[in-house]
Amino acid sequence: MRIAILGASHWHVRLMYVEALQNLGEEIVALGECLPGKLALTDGLVDCPSYTDYDKLIAEQKPDFVFAHAPHADMTALADWLVERRLPFHMEKPMGVDWRKLEPVATMARTEGVFGSVALVSRYYAVVQWLRERREQIGRVNHYYYRLFAGDPGRYREWGVEWMLDPARAGAGPLFNFGPHVVDLFFYLCADQVTEVSAHWTRGLHGEPIEDLCSLTMVGPEGEIGVGEVSYSMPEGYERYFSLDSAALHCGGPEMGDMTVYWRDGRNERAAGNTADDVYFSYTQDTLERFRAGQPPVAWMDDMVKTLRVICAARESAQTGQPVHIGGH
Repeated sequence: MRIAILGASHWHVRLMYVEALQNLGEEIVALGECLPGKLALTDGLVDCPSYTDYDKLIAEQKPDFVFAHAPHADMTALADWLVERRLPFHMEKPMGVDWRKLEPVATMARTEGVFGSVALVSRYYAVVQWLRERREQIGRVNHYYYRLFAGDPGRYREWGVEWMLDPARAGAGPLFNFGPHVVDLFFYLCADQVTEVSAHWTRGLHGEPIEDLCSLTMVGPEGEIGVGEVSYSMPEGYERYFSLDSAALHCGGPEMGDMTVYWRDGRNERAAGNTADDVYFSYTQDTLERFRAGQPPVAWMDDMVKTLRVICAARESAQTGQPVHIGGH
């Protein structure tokens, strides 16, 4: 397929998607970047034309599929632009900073049949896939926990995406960057709704206007508890931990690609497969395969609307010090 990449200065483009697309044998026909002065960050990335005008890119290159990225505050408008032009696309999370603005775009995409995938890649971890396939056997979830800690956010300034350090453009810090993975898996594995959100965050470690760490608690309609913790507090690298406790089983550990699941009837099973090194490639491959086959993506815009609503509630709770109750919708 002819692939165009918009928002090509996004770090995931050079760290994840270009390599994945090339390994899959896809043809990258154009790179686009409309942020002033940022197109130069794509120099040498792919041997193809580069554009600052997205309309011109689409008119001249006529891509079959678009990989789309932007500062978080600009994502919803970009998604709307793609849906209006009936262009099938992938977009990074969180797809915006206000779920109310994203919701009508998601509705239009669904109504018009526009393929719009969102990179909620934690769905591709081995233990997550294993649990999802057995969701009916798991029974009621008692407790879910997902921790994702990363290093100094100064790396975003070094990568030329300093907007990640500006709450007005990024929504917040790790809450809007990593939080979507945490919230999405609670919906994907545990509960169809979230009725209450409470969150707290810490600041001061790096002297940036964004938070260093956010801890959030979600409550489902049947009392399911989900706890997520995300941060930029590691000296370097990443720290992950995942656990799920239900009426039928328990599993937990730092290796989401290889985990033992303990059934309450005494059986033990191993969930092994995709690790952190695999999920972006698997997501890219699966997204394009589903598009070719006329199937919906694993995670699409409606999923991100639900998730972003909880993220926005968590931001409100952290700012006010009060829990936020979410009604039906």
